[in-house]
Amino acid sequence: FFRMPETLKPENRRPFTVLAVLEGFRYVFTNRTAVCYILANAMILGALFSFINTAQQVYVGIYQLGTWFPAVFAGVASLMSLGSFLNSRLVGRIGMRRMSHAALLLFIGFSACLAFLAVQGPVSFPVFIVLFGSTMFCFSSIGSNFGALAMEPLGHVAGTAASAQGSIQIVSGALLGALIGQAFDGTVLPMALGFIILGCLSLVFVLIAEKGRLFRVGGQVNGS
Repeated sequence: FFRMPETLKPENRRPFTVLAVLEGFRYVFTNRTAVCYILANAMILGALFSFINTAQQVYVGIYQLGTWFPAVFAGVASLMSLGSFLNSRLVGRIGMRRMSHAALLLFIGFSACLAFLAVQGPVSFPVFIVLFGSTMFCFSSIGSNFGALAMEPLGHVAGTAASAQGSIQIVSGALLGALIGQAFDGTVLPMALGFIILGCLSLVFVLIAEKGRLFRVGGQVNGS
């Protein structure tokens, strides 16, 4: 308030009234691209929360890591950080859609490989951590880009759009993650199947947002 002046021109400022807020939400929830990318991201966040819910059961209960649990957890988080860093360096050249759509397909593919192996029997820790780490690496190029794509057509109501996006994604992701976490049966299969289901649902929302076409360059800012 004291050090950073308002940069939005007076003629572009929206009044802080109930009617203006409701109108802002109407813009958000009637824009096909924004709504679909918000929901697509919610599905992926659900997958992340499902792992957070079951991390101790998987690392300690299944793989008996004991005191190594925090180190391995941090290792996967470091992979995600690396993925985010690489995404920030490459997205300007490759594009948000190409980066995020490819990452989503790989996310589903790695999850399917893990589920296939889990159906056959116990998955060794080295195989699990390679597949799971790869899945989480892909996550890094999905969440941030989906969030930006959801905001892309809503610059005129950016504040309202950001609040709607954040609340929907966090609440939905937490509920979906808890649901998958409750399905834990002593194996990694429920988590892998949850990843596949949520990944495919996310892909459906992306296809709706993009009218069935992946990897497009650019997009309609005012898509409805």
